[in-house]
Amino acid sequence: MYEFISGKLVNKQADHIVIETNGIGYRLKVSFNTYEQLPAQGAVVKVYTYLHVREDILDLYGFVKKLEREFFFTLIGISKIGPKAALAILSGGTPDDISNWVMAEDAKTIARTPGIGPTTAKRLILELKPKIEKGLGSMEPGALTSRLDSSSIENEAIMALEALGYSRSEVFAKIRKILKDSEIELTVEQLIKRVLQK
Repeated sequence: MYEFISGKLVNKQADHIVIETNGIGYRLKVSFNTYEQLPAQGAVVKVYTYLHVREDILDLYGFVKKLEREFFFTLIGISKIGPKAALAILSGGTPDDISNWVMAEDAKTIARTPGIGPTTAKRLILELKPKIEKGLGSMEPGALTSRLDSSSIENEAIMALEALGYSRSEVFAKIRKILKDSEIELTVEQLIKRVLQK
């Protein structure tokens, strides 16, 4: 129904904002990421919107970037994840962060989101991973992420770095970049060394 709202930012809170346009104040629920990207109160802003309609309520959601809204749409398309949970997930990380956690199958990090338990985190990974591999969000279609599932070299490097105290999602993101930039096949030792140098 609403594509975007543009107007004066009259109130800005960590979980919602109020935008005034043509004498009407629109209250929109926002993620913490959107909140952080907004200018100071009084500035003119444009936010992309989603209107959630239920029998007893109308909730308006706002997003600074279209990418975040598209990721939100994907999240609410997953079974048992509604708008409130999707917004909570997006408050815990950017679409890039969440994509990395999903591709690394880092259910522990996802489950830290309030209201998202281990079972829901695993279901999110199961349903979202194929979409990310096809190019959801800023992930490149068929990116090197899929190689991490089949290559023992990358898996060994991940396990070794996790043993050193690195989080799986952090290690995965670094390895993905190193593999993309490397022109030669790397050994486990070379891969670990390059990650530690980053």
